[in-house]
Amino acid sequence: MHFALVTAPTITEFRSREEILSRAVQQAALQPQLGILSVASVLEQWGDLPHLFDVNAEYLRFALNGEQPCMDEFADYMGALAVRSNADVYGLSSICSSFPLSLRIADAIKRLRPHAMVLFGGPQASVVDEAVLRRFPAVGFVLRGEVERSLPIFLRELCGNYRFADVPGLCFRDGNQVYRTASPPVIEDLDSLPSPAYHLSSYLRDATSASIELGRGCPFSCSFCSTNDFFRRRFRLRSPERVLADMRQIAETYGISHFELVHDMFTVDRKRVVAFCETLRASGEAFTWDCSARTDCVDAELLQQMASSGCRGLFFGIESGSTRMQRIIDKDLDPAKAEAMLQACEDVGIRTTASLIVGFPEENWADVADTLQIYMRSARCKRSHPQLNLLAPLAGTPLQTRHAADLILTDFNSSMSHQGLSQADMEVTLIRENPDIFSNFYRIPTPDLDWTMLFDLREWLSMITEHFRWLLCALVRRVTPLDLHKQWLAWSEESTRCRNAGELRRYYARDIARSDFLRFVQEGEFRSDPVVSTLLRVEATLASAGEARGLYARQKGWRLATSVQVLTLSYSLSALTAALAAGDEPTSMQSFYASRKDDSTLRLHCISPFLAKLLKLFGAGSGAEIGSFLRQEYGLSDTYDLTELIEQLIHELHKDGWITFDASLTA
Repeated sequence: MHFALVTAPTITEFRSREEILSRAVQQAALQPQLGILSVASVLEQWGDLPHLFDVNAEYLRFALNGEQPCMDEFADYMGALAVRSNADVYGLSSICSSFPLSLRIADAIKRLRPHAMVLFGGPQASVVDEAVLRRFPAVGFVLRGEVERSLPIFLRELCGNYRFADVPGLCFRDGNQVYRTASPPVIEDLDSLPSPAYHLSSYLRDATSASIELGRGCPFSCSFCSTNDFFRRRFRLRSPERVLADMRQIAETYGISHFELVHDMFTVDRKRVVAFCETLRASGEAFTWDCSARTDCVDAELLQQMASSGCRGLFFGIESGSTRMQRIIDKDLDPAKAEAMLQACEDVGIRTTASLIVGFPEENWADVADTLQIYMRSARCKRSHPQLNLLAPLAGTPLQTRHAADLILTDFNSSMSHQGLSQADMEVTLIRENPDIFSNFYRIPTPDLDWTMLFDLREWLSMITEHFRWLLCALVRRVTPLDLHKQWLAWSEESTRCRNAGELRRYYARDIARSDFLRFVQEGEFRSDPVVSTLLRVEATLASAGEARGLYARQKGWRLATSVQVLTLSYSLSALTAALAAGDEPTSMQSFYASRKDDSTLRLHCISPFLAKLLKLFGAGSGAEIGSFLRQEYGLSDTYDLTELIEQLIHELHKDGWITFDASLTA
């Protein structure tokens, strides 16, 4: 009995070449899927050497082959590729955002190899198993939840008596009837499971980090979250010794020393977190790691211990800044404590992601304003990355169950479900015909919120935070984020002309949106604010650096490098951003900066008054003016020969990338 495993797609929603070639999509394509690699290890123990098909990698090959393929044909392409393995069973993983495509791939496999069996697993298939078997004849089985113990039982029956009713967690078809067995118990001893079969994939080849499962199960019961449907509420951790052993094995095999430790709620059990940190410190290894946590399950002391043992990043699912909404969604976090923990992480050098959600059916604009307060607190922390997401009603969650009859299909859907600029027509048809299976592509009515405005707010804030973080922080000293967005909508013709989500996302991804935003600030009431004005000058300098300038110092053919511009500001940028981060008003202090390309990246450098004057003279002065300046600075007489000093300065300026030689200036 031979298996072929097919990963869940995570980048196939991006269909244009521009999207696919973006850094974010290329990085997302490399993220490992631990669940299917763990299944592969179980199959290897059982005696099979499964084929593993990486759908993301195949999608990149398909989309970038230079022939402009029809993207709607990818499912058939992937199915044809998978059946080359001549497998008896095709096991497909599933996530909500790409489940329509996974089902189309399954259909293509079944058409090409009708006698093979198609088995689904993973979070999405697990919660919609019966509906899938009733409506998608290509799918023969769904094995729910954690399958490392139930899969061998399924394999035994598949090779024996076909008593599928004995397989825990299985949904199967017998004739026209669909049967569903009781869920299996959770796997208590996670150390007893084999390590994922990293060797079957190319995930870790040339990678800089690796994912390792830290544990399973979340003891909380947030109404919008699907974690409990899959891993249940039984909190479990692998032992520190086992995790360390996996780290060492990966480091030895692949040369990787940074790890993404996968568990929704690692810090629930403080004693075990401390034990893990102590084990890492005692090991003498220089490993670093990231993980997820709740803001009410950490404190300054614990964060210090985590940082000292190599923790470099934390993901916080804060969701809402509204105390009222925290109660309604059963999250029950204290927003003030959440803000304090973002700062505590900043203080010990831990990067954070602050994930927030808007669009709950009970939510109003006052609640959104509270959530944006936490968004801005994250934005003011240099090591923090705020995320604003629109609610997606995930199948099987209490929230989706309560509102199953209210769902609305619109292309302005959550970025958690679809981020691309367009969507395949065949998949849209599947989504429209099966709202219970694909509920995450729908939205729940929000009587007190304009959903289109929420969608624009999310795209607009993401763009500004990525490109103009400190300018945003400066602006919200004078106006709330919501009022700033309203002013933007009143000013911006381009964004309000967008007729659908794809057009709006395309607009905010382009340079024109960034130029429009800077123009909006320059033309508005904020231009008189000296802090805003300073940051606008910085942005203008960086935007124009690299443009040719007409005046050059004819000092033996040397001139400013093309990317160099000198800027005199009324504020020190480091002091200005520190004040904005602290919520204080910046203090004026004249400072000098110059733009320069370092390793193809344009950066702004703080420079001395001497260097600022010298660079300005190289940009627009004469050789005589440079000489006069140097004599004055060094206290030299008019008869002193400056040749050696100028040659030394030119050597240093050229070595540091400030000036370049232009032969045309010697003519």
